[in-house]
Amino acid sequence: MTNIVKQQYPRMTKLRSVTTDSHQSLDDKVMSFKPFDSNENYIKFLNFQYRLMAKVAPLYQSKQLISVFNDLTSRCRLDYLKQDLRDFKQSISTVENNELNALSLPAAIGWLYVIEGSKLGAAVLAKQVGKLDLSDEFGARFLAGPSNGRGSAWREFMKSVESVNLSEQEEETMLEGALNAFNFAHTCIDNGLEQA
Repeated sequence: MTNIVKQQYPRMTKLRSVTTDSHQSLDDKVMSFKPFDSNENYIKFLNFQYRLMAKVAPLYQSKQLISVFNDLTSRCRLDYLKQDLRDFKQSISTVENNELNALSLPAAIGWLYVIEGSKLGAAVLAKQVGKLDLSDEFGARFLAGPSNGRGSAWREFMKSVESVNLSEQEEETMLEGALNAFNFAHTCIDNGLEQA
């Protein structure tokens, strides 16, 4: 991350710094299951993504968050994941997610940082699904980028995060929220991919 980016996005810089280790270990864990080697492996990966997105879905309907991110509802990928799972004749399980409704705004921003940030990595994954003859029309809809481009969508998200007025303590809560989101993602993998 360049010095200019650090100066323009100090809050995002903190989020990235605090979560780097957890982020890297999550990526390593996911790729160790070779999700693009077979349809069977990919379905496990889809189920992991679904459990994660179903958990955070309430955040995309949160009035307090929509006041910060005006395009928030359009960013949710849950419906795409459901369609992708149906392409493979997979059942759609219920995921308990009510507790995220109680998150404070700073904590919720931390969670969103993790989920929205994953869309940048999705650009690389979207190229990998070609090995399985999948696309944004079958099996890999959730990996498709937004119409205005991933980079533009991410910059808009970063600007919104930086614009929120947070106290020092609330910033800490935001960072904890991001770490909690990564911890939940790790749990999804540990309890899902390895048992699938």
